[in-house]
Amino acid sequence: MPISETVLVIMGLLAVAIIAAGLCRNLPIPFTVLLVLIGIVLGSLADVWQPLSSLQTFRLSPEIVFFIFLPALIFESGFNLNARLLLRDLVPVLMLAIPALLISTFLVGSGLHLLIGLAPVTALLFGALISATDPVAVVALFRELGAPQRLTVLVEGESLLNDATAIVLFSILLAISVEGGRHDWTLFGAAVLDFLRIFLGGALVGAILGLIVSELLYRLKSGLSAILTMSLVLAYGSFILAEHVWHVSGVMAAVSAALALGIYGVARLHQEATDSLGETWEFLALIANSLLFLLVGLAIHPAELASRLDVILLVVALVMAARAATLYSLVPLTTRFFSLPKISSGEQHIMWWGGLKGGLAIAIVLSIPEDFPARPLLLDLTLGVVLFTLLINAPTIRPLMRWLGLDRMTREDRAELRQGMLEARHQVEQSIDEMHDSGVISKAGVHRFRKDLATVLLSDGKAGDASRDVYLFALRMEQEELARLYDLHLITQYSYIDLRNLLQRDRDQRGRLDPSAITGPAHRKSLFLRLESALLRRLRERDWASGFLARYQNLRLSQRLERTIAGILMADTVLRALRAHTEFPTKACVPIMATYTERLQHRQQRLETIRREFPNFYRRFESRLFSRVALSSALQNTAEAHHHGSVGAKAYTRIAERIRQALEALPPITVPLPQPTPEELIQMVPLFAGLSVNALTALAQHARQVTFLMGDEIIGEGEKGDALYILIRGEVAVLRNQTQGGKTRLGCLTEGAFFGETALLGHSLRSATVRAETPATLLRLVRKDVLHLAKQHPEVKQRLIKASKQRQENPEQESP
Repeated sequence: MPISETVLVIMGLLAVAIIAAGLCRNLPIPFTVLLVLIGIVLGSLADVWQPLSSLQTFRLSPEIVFFIFLPALIFESGFNLNARLLLRDLVPVLMLAIPALLISTFLVGSGLHLLIGLAPVTALLFGALISATDPVAVVALFRELGAPQRLTVLVEGESLLNDATAIVLFSILLAISVEGGRHDWTLFGAAVLDFLRIFLGGALVGAILGLIVSELLYRLKSGLSAILTMSLVLAYGSFILAEHVWHVSGVMAAVSAALALGIYGVARLHQEATDSLGETWEFLALIANSLLFLLVGLAIHPAELASRLDVILLVVALVMAARAATLYSLVPLTTRFFSLPKISSGEQHIMWWGGLKGGLAIAIVLSIPEDFPARPLLLDLTLGVVLFTLLINAPTIRPLMRWLGLDRMTREDRAELRQGMLEARHQVEQSIDEMHDSGVISKAGVHRFRKDLATVLLSDGKAGDASRDVYLFALRMEQEELARLYDLHLITQYSYIDLRNLLQRDRDQRGRLDPSAITGPAHRKSLFLRLESALLRRLRERDWASGFLARYQNLRLSQRLERTIAGILMADTVLRALRAHTEFPTKACVPIMATYTERLQHRQQRLETIRREFPNFYRRFESRLFSRVALSSALQNTAEAHHHGSVGAKAYTRIAERIRQALEALPPITVPLPQPTPEELIQMVPLFAGLSVNALTALAQHARQVTFLMGDEIIGEGEKGDALYILIRGEVAVLRNQTQGGKTRLGCLTEGAFFGETALLGHSLRSATVRAETPATLLRLVRKDVLHLAKQHPEVKQRLIKASKQRQENPEQESP
């Protein structure tokens, strides 16, 4: 077929799909199902009507599905999938994607072998290709129906992950069938290893490529066109490279690449670019879905399937029974065993009935060699099952959800509805007041418009939890302010992602609780901070890491300042917004405002502590940070003025270039803290007071200065240690573990104090924990260095022995 005719047919199919989308709004069937029906009708007409004869050449093939439709659709689904909810329910999703599919394959294969006499391996072959839920069909339908979020994540997650299991298992069984059924346990073991390599390898390849592309887009400061182009390259590149170069799962690569871009890359883009990226992929998914489901319809010949109707119905029953057996057994066991939130029976019913089959199953069966004896039968059975799930299961999911009550709004949904309605009414009234103040609308018109629009925006949530509404509003204000601060470059990507995740976790967890019970500052430790603590535990007593640790602590101090300043501005934004929104009941606002006032004061005190403890560092930080913010704000305003036409292209180019040069000329904020010489610091310590100049110089040459922030553990009870610490600046608390749990405070050490000298004499286990009460700077002397110096300078050894005896005589002052 000439390429011009091919393009014309594709455009015609897309036009038919868009017209069908308009008609579908008034029909009780999903859009994808309507496309399949249209495809069947067009395929039948093409056989008898000459103008449509060119459609006969448009047939599904494995190459078209795997390398044209699937990468785009899988990437778009993974990009829009809620990664946090997926991780929360990852265990049940994996149980359905791997063990459940293997069990279903065995049940379907065994049933076909017993009931219609298919060869065992051939029957299992069909069981493998038909047991996987099709990600394209499932994702398209559930998104169209607006299914509950957790149910959508469970079904979408399963459908996106279980195809890797199905494809690997199908490939192994096909190889066995082609070889005449010869198989042994060695092949089975190799198959297990091959599955793990393909499944996990695909996920790894996609994640790495996604992170690389995200970093490139950020480092190159790419524009919108480059972002859209690279996302397309990532979708198809990850899929094809995984399949053809590394021979791992292309679908897993596309899913993990999309998740990496969504989590790591999108977080650093402006909201405008994020919105455009989402809209672009929604458009690409519409095109791919439309063509794919039309081609599925074109591939189905009802007359041929009717001749095998009895067998097809039997196979449908087997497939549905196998899915029920695995789902209703494994899901409750998994949630109970791993102590996960319960998946209701209604949700399980939808997961069972919503296990749709689609283009992926057809593509897999078409990949069977033409000379395979059972190929025609397997093809008809696959088409029959696909047609049944699309024409029977898909249209009845919405009524089933309604009958099970899954379409009812939850308490969180009603709270969001009330909040949305309240915001909409507020915007309407503000717009009407502005037009009235301009003389465009009369007083009578204002009254009439307000009355009419109030009816339209009337919410059914008047009797809802007002405190919950206020708290959700406060969280949204924090999220918006956080995004604005990131756009202004006031906070780094690291801090932005961390704070955004904390806010989202608050929305998921605390939004379901009574907000009035939430008091005080949010003392939460995020994943990033837990990783920091683990890293400090590993490095704090490693002498070789002292240089890295010093630089890292400067970075941490800078980021803590960023987070503190951002927290102050976010809390202040919430308080100002709540004062401005008089629609909220005062009784509901008071406890929330008290909470944010306490958080504001807590963060202001933290900022003042850092300013007092590190005055020079804070002055440098303040100057450079707010210079960067001011220049970034100027650049954004100039770009907006250029977008609206008030600044010409030549002027904008010159202004933008000058601002960018100024931004690049700013030195890094995280410059090292001012450090006195080691000799000066050691002379301040009573332990070494009066030592000879040679001894002091020798000690100073081996001393390492380390800095810890407030709350950091410097040493831990029971840990191995071989270093003496001398406190130069700040305060530290000495704590000891209690047998009943918790810690007992033994005392507080201030400037000039030292601890850990017993480790220099061979006592390697720390007897207590030392934690920084304020930002603290210390000198660290390692055992091997001090003992080496003690041999050359006996006075050093005598000092250490004397100090150790004094601590033994006064246990309450025992050094950690």
